[in-house]
Amino acid sequence: MRFVLAIFLSLTCASASLGYGYTREADPLLKSFQAAIRAARKGDFPAAQAEAKRVSWQLDELRDPKDLGVDFREAFAKAHAKPTEKGVVEAWVNLVYLAFLQKLHWNTREELKEYHKARPRLEAAIAYYELAFAGNLRLDDEARRKQDPKAPSRHADAVAQLKAAKTALGSPGLFGAGKRAPDLPAFKAASLRVAGHLNAVFPRFVRPKRKRPSGG
Repeated sequence: MRFVLAIFLSLTCASASLGYGYTREADPLLKSFQAAIRAARKGDFPAAQAEAKRVSWQLDELRDPKDLGVDFREAFAKAHAKPTEKGVVEAWVNLVYLAFLQKLHWNTREELKEYHKARPRLEAAIAYYELAFAGNLRLDDEARRKQDPKAPSRHADAVAQLKAAKTALGSPGLFGAGKRAPDLPAFKAASLRVAGHLNAVFPRFVRPKRKRPSGG
């Protein structure tokens, strides 16, 4: 099962710290995500269901209209009601996908005005990408390059865009020295590029609805 294998390979690289805020080992969503994936792979669905209860706070945040406004509770619960390995894994990766978008959304909404909030959010989003999505984007690259050897790498571009997003945060400097203002348009552009790659690789995921432009 290619999807599950990619998640397993990503999970084996989970030892580094985020640099700001939670370490990857301490991030509550990632802790439950990793425990649930391992449980699902072993067929221990009660353990996965227990982890699902631990992330109800994340589901509540996501459905807030001021947040992403996505109610993922029913779909997430359904995946655990009659669980299969594939269904549970996909539900958890979808949840982390929404949490990834949430971090970028918060930074955009606050216009990167508070560096010491924006930086750990982005670091968390990068950790989510590396643990939950990178393996699948690499597999997607391989599949597309069998059809077209010159097909551009979605994974490589996603990594580059996350790096660009980090640069766009600016820097508070040290006692004023080396201070750089944030670049909100660059952050938005990088965020949209990464989200586009994820949407292409995970087209069936529950995601925020696009707001229709107002006017004629």
